[in-house]
Amino acid sequence: MGVRSIVFMVVATAAPLTAMASAFPLAVALGNGVGAPGTYVVVALILALFAVGYAAMSRHVTNAGAFFAYVTVGLGRRLGMAAGFVAVLAYNLLVLYVVGLVGYFADNIFATELGIHVPWQVFSFGLLAVALVVGIRGVEVNARVLGVLLILETGLLLLVDIATLVVKGPGAYPISSLSPTEIFSGAVGIGFMFVFISFIGFEATAIFGEEARDPRRTVPRATKLAIAFIGIVYLLSSWSLIAASGGTQAPAAAAADPGNFVFNAAHNVLGGWATHVMSWLLLTSLIAVLFALHGMATRYLMAFGREGVLPRPLGRTHSRYRTPHVAACTQAVIVALAVVGYSLAGADPYLDLGNQTAGLGALGVIALMGTTSIAVIGFFLRRPDRHWWTHLVAPALAAGGLFCGCYLIIDNYPLLTGSDSAIVNAMPWLLVAVAVIGYIVGAVRPLRTNLDVFGTGTIAEAPQENPERVSPSLGEL
Repeated sequence: MGVRSIVFMVVATAAPLTAMASAFPLAVALGNGVGAPGTYVVVALILALFAVGYAAMSRHVTNAGAFFAYVTVGLGRRLGMAAGFVAVLAYNLLVLYVVGLVGYFADNIFATELGIHVPWQVFSFGLLAVALVVGIRGVEVNARVLGVLLILETGLLLLVDIATLVVKGPGAYPISSLSPTEIFSGAVGIGFMFVFISFIGFEATAIFGEEARDPRRTVPRATKLAIAFIGIVYLLSSWSLIAASGGTQAPAAAAADPGNFVFNAAHNVLGGWATHVMSWLLLTSLIAVLFALHGMATRYLMAFGREGVLPRPLGRTHSRYRTPHVAACTQAVIVALAVVGYSLAGADPYLDLGNQTAGLGALGVIALMGTTSIAVIGFFLRRPDRHWWTHLVAPALAAGGLFCGCYLIIDNYPLLTGSDSAIVNAMPWLLVAVAVIGYIVGAVRPLRTNLDVFGTGTIAEAPQENPERVSPSLGEL
């Protein structure tokens, strides 16, 4: 995979249309209202700082279990294993989140556009099966499909942006959307959480490093390009959707009908045809997200299977397609069983299954990014070629911003779930429990594989109890 293929993969995971149609309305309705567009700017800046160190680390370590590998070489195998366990849980939760979304929106789209009502579970299970088949067939096939879908959905969003500016005029865009007062108003934690969810996927540049051409150069370039592209599209589109929905009246419109908020905005500036086109492009966008997240979750299972922490067959690759087919099948079965459980409980796929899994999954990924930023500092402190900004200051600022995001999400978690259940609202502790289990596993067993599958060093063969003892192997990379 080259830079273009990886960028398509990770931007498709972020999926601009899906983010605007599913996460953005909830950020506006439940979070910080008209301050949501400004939140995209703040989060983009934090993630740009994160990307500085993340890209620098990718030049030295290339592994499908990116967070696991980076934290291990930076902070030791105990914390690395803890991070890996959290990553496995978080990405599987995000797959479950998207499976619920694709079922909900597919049901609505087929009912509205074709007059056919099919239970959302049928769409969820069916499209999960398609994602499994496509995933086994190979990443490059995914990249071509995702590239076409990405161009179409992004083009439609930009058309909505232009039409809003022409029809509503510049005065319809509330300047307060970019003011700190509005950005940090309301249930700011919920707003930040859904905005962070919109960006999740760009970090997959490192996850796909093993399948990249010249990963030392490809991964850093793809990471920076992905963040820049996603951030610009989100800012323009979110601000335009606020303007098309009445400016300061947008939060009320989003709260009244979050599922159709974006469709109504497009109808206001482009007419009815845009609603029909957007409906089908949203469905394909959701499918693209499902493909990409399924691939990311699968590769974490593969990394741990190869390591021997999880059953070793998970680390096997297909004899023809060279894809982790055992891990892919396992991941799909786990998600399918979870969907069955939510279905039997009578949960709503968007507001119940979606909010609960999105909140926990996003919290896990954001915490992993913060920990990885600290790991970058730990890694380069032991190297003579460190740079004060790239390897120290930028990661430190990123870690501060990311952990602040974690705090805001936890502080607003009951508002996110909309539940009075102590069990539901205590779900963030599950991430802590999984991290503790991973830490214990890392403490009682050595690493069995080389964390850098392309490097000449043998990171895993170093004892790693004392950070200084790792340096000779790291220096060979």
